[in-house]
Amino acid sequence: MAEDFLGDFMSSSARAKVLRVFVFDPGVFTVSLAAKRSGVSTRVAAEEIKKLEQWGVVKKAKFIITVGGSSKTIAGKQKELAWTMNQSFKHGSAISKFVHEISPVEHKNMLTGLRKAGRLSAVVLSGGFVGDASRPADLIIVGEGMSESRLETAVKALESEVGREIRYAAFSTTEFKYRMTIQDRLLRDTLDFPHIVLLDKTRLL
Repeated sequence: MAEDFLGDFMSSSARAKVLRVFVFDPGVFTVSLAAKRSGVSTRVAAEEIKKLEQWGVVKKAKFIITVGGSSKTIAGKQKELAWTMNQSFKHGSAISKFVHEISPVEHKNMLTGLRKAGRLSAVVLSGGFVGDASRPADLIIVGEGMSESRLETAVKALESEVGREIRYAAFSTTEFKYRMTIQDRLLRDTLDFPHIVLLDKTRLL
């Protein structure tokens, strides 16, 4: 471990992008997958993962695949090594808190991409965006004239920026109002817990 951990740790923007992949998603990542999620080259991803592993921020992990409802662990024969966030790293909780707290600065830029999908009425961030992966969705989008293909493209672009897969749900304004009236479970499991309202154009929330 370097004596000045914070100084070394903050010296690379690519490192920050790769780190977000591991902080926002508790899964297992190969170099190629981490590179795709973070939007950096495989060479850069490999370098940053190696550094993060040396510090103890991430650790090597095994692939687990599910076949016919049963899980099978593949160890020693996989073509690519894999890593996951090291939950026992002494600065782990502080790093996770830091990453989640500075993310809202970038959240405003999300609306620009999402507006390409249609006329937005409301946008709510939950789940991984607020550090609670147990929530049913990370992103709720409400609007009119929404194009499914353009929305999917916009979300994919956001995934590259935040470094994680985004679970989202989209509704028309009328449907959203109806679901609010009937106490829809997905909405209640989102809005009754910590969340971020990026847009509430028609005061639905």
